[in-house]
Amino acid sequence: MKKPIFHYLLYVLFLYDIYLYLPDIFDLFKLEIEPPTTDYLLYFDAAMLLIGGIVTGIMLIKAGGKFNKALGIVMILMNVIFTPWFILRGLPG
Repeated sequence: MKKPIFHYLLYVLFLYDIYLYLPDIFDLFKLEIEPPTTDYLLYFDAAMLLIGGIVTGIMLIKAGGKFNKALGIVMILMNVIFTPWFILRGLPG
């Protein structure tokens, strides 16, 4: 039995994780674009970038299918590579 609501939720979380990386990616390419943001989600944003992406990636892989597996791998790689890299780039000095 398929669980489409569960899959849609995973896709929304995947897109949200991409959205969280946009300011750093725009800065990396020297683009002066500032995506809309809100302070209400600050702690959820931090949790999503640090561990939520890895958990969501694992859930996508376990959801089955080639597309979900590919998205899961991309999600895990983004959170394991991009997050530490952008944190180190943001440190002073």
